[in-house]
Amino acid sequence: MISKLSYLYDGSFEGLLTAVWEAYYAKEDPSEIIWEGVSHPNLLSSTKMIYTDANKADRVYRAVEEKISHAALRRIFYIYLSGEPESGIIVLNYLRIGFRLGAAVDDYHAEPTVLKSEKLYNKVAMEKHRQAGLIRFKRLESGVFYSKIDPDHNVIALLAPHFAARMPSEYWILHDAGRGIAVFYDKNDWVVRNLETPEDIVLKEEEETYQEMWKAYYRHLSIESRKNMSLKKRMMPVRYWKNLIEEGIELWS
Repeated sequence: MISKLSYLYDGSFEGLLTAVWEAYYAKEDPSEIIWEGVSHPNLLSSTKMIYTDANKADRVYRAVEEKISHAALRRIFYIYLSGEPESGIIVLNYLRIGFRLGAAVDDYHAEPTVLKSEKLYNKVAMEKHRQAGLIRFKRLESGVFYSKIDPDHNVIALLAPHFAARMPSEYWILHDAGRGIAVFYDKNDWVVRNLETPEDIVLKEEEETYQEMWKAYYRHLSIESRKNMSLKKRMMPVRYWKNLIEEGIELWS
């Protein structure tokens, strides 16, 4: 017996907004909205492919901003970037409540869907904040600055404005190796493009000297009696350490 309806979409934010539009205007109640690239057949569900429609997505985008709030628009974008399997249906259910309550929706913490949306939003926002402080660029032989990261969530587009402001006169690449995508900055604008992990990265000759200076700086900061590894792991998750230039240096205070 078929009891559930699953929406499949192409994984884009516009595709997710199109799915929201479809649920409203087709008066359907999907149990999940998932990316077709990671979906798994379920014999108890029927599936419906949602084809991205820019006009429908734009109508939903403007409706969220006008009838709920700009904060709600930011929240659903962060939830989408979380990449969590349930993110699509959380966005739909959150917007259903939001279109009924308006901007007050975010005050309804007792509502399970609002609470889930807040938790996912905060997880993505926290990772964006942490990554902004932990990213280390290396200068390549070509003069381009390069940094590889492996975030839990798809946050590189959120980080791009931060580094465009900090490094406006440099060419740089911020590479999310796990997702095979990168931000490319050309001193004026940034774009997100696919990028596989380069087989050989050649550092600029003096880059190794700079890295040694950076490590020496960290060693100088180290105070043996104030080392606290549990605090370090809590403030800087271990999964981020592998991409740090100073990784391996025994310090923390």
